Amino acid sequence: MDARKVGVGVVGYGYWGPNLLRNFSEHPGCRLAAVCDKQPSRLTAVRARFPAVRCLSDFKELLNDPGVDAVVIATPVSTHFALARQALLAGKHVLVEKPLATSVRQAQALVNLARKKRRVLLAGHTFIYSPPVRRVKESIDRGELGKLYYMD
Repeated sequence: MDARKVGVGVVGYGYWGPNLLRNFSEHPGCRLAAVCDKQPSRLTAVRARFPAVRCLSDFKELLNDPGVDAVVIATPVSTHFALARQALLAGKHVLVEKPLATSVRQAQALVNLARKKRRVLLAGHTFIYSPPVRRVKESIDRGELGKLYYMD
C-alpha cells in the first residue's frame, strides 16, 4: 500500500458511482480502497470491473477501515447528512455529491463538524472545473455578458 496515496471509499454504486470509481481508480494520487452499496447486484458489477477493490455492504465496516482516508458519498440525497456526519465523526475526509444536505441547517452542521474534526468536507460539482464552464466564468468576471438574470 502506497502511504502517499489517499485511500478512497465510495458509498453508492448507482447512477454516478461508476463514474466516481473510474475517476478515482485512474487518479495517480488516489488508491481505491473500498466500495460500499446495499444492493448485491451493484457490488457484483464493481467486482467485475474492479476486481481488486474491496466490496462492502456495511457502511460501518467502511468507516472502520484504516485504509480509507476519505469517503465519497453518492447515495440518495435523503441519506447525505447522516452518512457524511458518520464519516466525519469517524475521522474521514468527505466528498458528498450535490446537494450536500437537504437543508441549510444540516449543511451548516456538517461544515461545523468538519472544522471541529479538522477534516475536508466538499460538495461535488460535476462541471465546475471543466474548460467551457471556466471560460464562461471568465467572461462573466470580465463583464462581457452584461447583467445576468439567469443562466443554465
